[in-house]
Amino acid sequence: MATMEVMRAVEASAFERDQQEFALGDTLDIKTGLILAGVTFLAILTGDLMKSTGISHVEVLAMLKGHAHINSALVQWVALFVSVLAIILSGIYSVLVLLPREYDREPVPTKYLKWIQETDEYRVKHPEFEPVTAEKLIAKRVENAVANIQTNIALNNRKSSLMFVAFNFMALSLAANLFTLAIRLF
Repeated sequence: MATMEVMRAVEASAFERDQQEFALGDTLDIKTGLILAGVTFLAILTGDLMKSTGISHVEVLAMLKGHAHINSALVQWVALFVSVLAIILSGIYSVLVLLPREYDREPVPTKYLKWIQETDEYRVKHPEFEPVTAEKLIAKRVENAVANIQTNIALNNRKSSLMFVAFNFMALSLAANLFTLAIRLF
């Protein structure tokens, strides 16, 4: 077993990383909240643009079937339809990011006290078993911290991936809205 000094250094490093992963989860939630705010703004903008386009879905279907010529109103409607789909998908992925998850954290001290008590009770029946020492307690805490880090990294990687997809759909919606505005200006 490593020296007490080395174990304390590892313990400090493990707990620092454990706290970083826990804080990263909060940061991802905050960023996703900002994406949702952007999606809300884009949904309002898209709705206003759709109302002002002055073309109904019936007219779009007629144009697509070849009964009418393609004009800028149709192009705008298609762009806004893409925007609506992107908003929906961005919202879904954002909600998936924000779904409650259980992050692993440092156990409460009573867990360690119970472990020490159970070990002492075991020693009564098996005296050859070594007592709990400070080194063993630190090793147990480091073992828990490493397990927490692995769980929390997996959660954060998933959240980060979902957030990235949500952001890309939001950016697609923004691009479709800007395209629609550009058509109207030129």
